[in-house]
Amino acid sequence: MKAINKLFVGIVLLCLASPVNAQIAKWLVQPTYDQIKMTDSGLLEVVSGGKVGFLSTEGKKVLPMAYDSISSFNEGRALLFKDGEFYGITDLQGRTVSLQERNYELPYETARFQSGYLLVKQDQQFYFIDKNGYQVYGPFAEAYPFFNGHACVKSYVDYLKKPEETYYDCIDTDGQSLRLQDYDKDDINFMSSFNDGKAIIVIKKRFYVIDSSTYELTPISTDSTTNKKSLVVSRKNEIQGMNNEEGYMVFAKNGKFLFDEFMRLKYMELLGNKPIVVDFPVKPKRKYTSVFSEITDKNRKGLALGGKTLLPPQFDDVLHMEGKLAIVKVDGKCGVITVDEESNLLFKLNNNENIGFNHQFYDAKLAVLMPPYIKCASATIISHSDDCEIQIDSRTESENVEGNTLRYNCRLSIPKNLTDTLTAHDYFYSLKYDGLLSIPHKVTISEWYVKYYEVELSNTNFTVSSINDTITVEFDLIKTDVARNDESNYFKNIEVVASNFSEQPILNKITENHYSFQIFGIDQERINFSVKITEVGCPSIEYPFEMVFVKPKPREKNKKTTVTIAPVRKSTTVQKEIILLE
Repeated sequence: MKAINKLFVGIVLLCLASPVNAQIAKWLVQPTYDQIKMTDSGLLEVVSGGKVGFLSTEGKKVLPMAYDSISSFNEGRALLFKDGEFYGITDLQGRTVSLQERNYELPYETARFQSGYLLVKQDQQFYFIDKNGYQVYGPFAEAYPFFNGHACVKSYVDYLKKPEETYYDCIDTDGQSLRLQDYDKDDINFMSSFNDGKAIIVIKKRFYVIDSSTYELTPISTDSTTNKKSLVVSRKNEIQGMNNEEGYMVFAKNGKFLFDEFMRLKYMELLGNKPIVVDFPVKPKRKYTSVFSEITDKNRKGLALGGKTLLPPQFDDVLHMEGKLAIVKVDGKCGVITVDEESNLLFKLNNNENIGFNHQFYDAKLAVLMPPYIKCASATIISHSDDCEIQIDSRTESENVEGNTLRYNCRLSIPKNLTDTLTAHDYFYSLKYDGLLSIPHKVTISEWYVKYYEVELSNTNFTVSSINDTITVEFDLIKTDVARNDESNYFKNIEVVASNFSEQPILNKITENHYSFQIFGIDQERINFSVKITEVGCPSIEYPFEMVFVKPKPREKNKKTTVTIAPVRKSTTVQKEIILLE
């Protein structure tokens, strides 16, 4: 009883359960670009036909694809390049400042905004421009970018009258020159850029470390003392540096210094001391997480969400995953996938009603309900169940503001071993839409085999004189109420199977639906037999009967045995369970 109860409850739950639905993957950016990459600024850089532009993470255009290249953002600004030249500046909202007419050059390939200013070169002179493209400081004979709020420059004594006369200087973000007590600008023989708040300066041939916040000078010595022999000094007042592959080299009598392309100290070696290597600040790598993970099958890539497949492997590659975005490549083009957590695909078969099979096939309606952004014209239902054949020509579409629906007629094949008891059966369907293929969605429907024929015995009572007598049983196949009202006789195979009997009866077909068989050599109290009807492509249905023999009593005058045949009724336990559950 407990086993039957559990079985029935499970079936009922399956019948009541809604079709499986899941979150929908959709294109945020259609796969029409040659390249897409996520920038550190949070924008999507898109490339097509050799031109570069920006999209937002909502897929909206920020900057048109009109540029040869775009630098990375620094301090909220990126540099634009067009026709092989520096074109202008853009911010994160795509607002641009064109500088093309000013013919600026960038003295360094890695030029970026530093401390609010960009170093540019025009007619062999150096200038600093602000984020709006205005010249604020310059001209300079030589200059390096701002570091620690200061920029190392070579200023002109008098640019108009004596452009050949220059001097080392350092300006802050307000354009103010370096102010040193007790020293004149002519006393400075050399100066480097700042790094970590410190720079190298040579004043009257002596090397010092200068602090960016206090301008305090600390003599550089080969030991812990500051006597004249240990101080680091240059050979001449005018310091001649040397450029090489490693950078810019400056020599002293008792030491040497190596600077990078921005004139920041890289390396210092003092006489009798181990070399000192200076580290530069490294911009931390952008940290990111993703709701997606990558799955692979036979060199094709797909996406999983929360450990479950969202899109089966169907892409050439998954290039990057960040947040709720995944950059993928399909057919050589790049696009961006996101996930719709508010909507889902809902598949319905036979309007979710139970299905009763009369014969091998059942014609049902298949539908999928989709959100409005999935247009019917881009969608197709794919069956993953061999026992469901979708009738392609039956396709109908309906669209409205609340959602779109795609419908098909489909032919279901009767499941193997289906009985006349309600049983849950699963079908699986995917939706192909906008060039994407969804995961298979499971639709569970309860089904049973509806008896198309009943077996009616011509005679249910017999008498026999001895165990050697033969009993001839005749029966008719009668169509049930669910049969179609026509004269069709579906091809079927009829068998009689008897238990407790040495030889199986031989069936005699009298007419299309009238049969007989004989039982002889009887020496039993009861015999069970079944009429088994099997239609082509369908499971068999058995109609069980019981033949009971009542022999005469020893002193009874009537010496004949009475034979009664009656159908065996199935247990009504399940019926009772239904009533209890209701």
